[in-house]
Amino acid sequence: MSGNENDNSGHGGGNSGGGGNPAGGGNPGHGSPNVHIEVDGHNKSVRVGDWLVNDLKDKVGVDAAKVLAEITPTGLVDLEDQAHIDVKEGMRFMSHARKGGSS
Repeated sequence: MSGNENDNSGHGGGNSGGGGNPAGGGNPGHGSPNVHIEVDGHNKSVRVGDWLVNDLKDKVGVDAAKVLAEITPTGLVDLEDQAHIDVKEGMRFMSHARKGGSS
């Protein structure tokens, strides 16, 4: 998941004829479309769909040592690094230090 996925416009060429493929099969563009999310007050553009939380943190520049939390109408929901999340347009996240796990 490295590299720039932020803007695939201007990279035409890969879609030879075929139309738009509304059913979503195959690979008409370059994977899934991008959505805009907010992370720590900054707008980010990432692909829509299933993400491993660790991979999402890496993509949006959140320190691996921090916890990524989703901002929901009922409050913050901490996300486990190995959990999967379905990313959609307009989701909001914040990162914070891990809570004391030392003994």
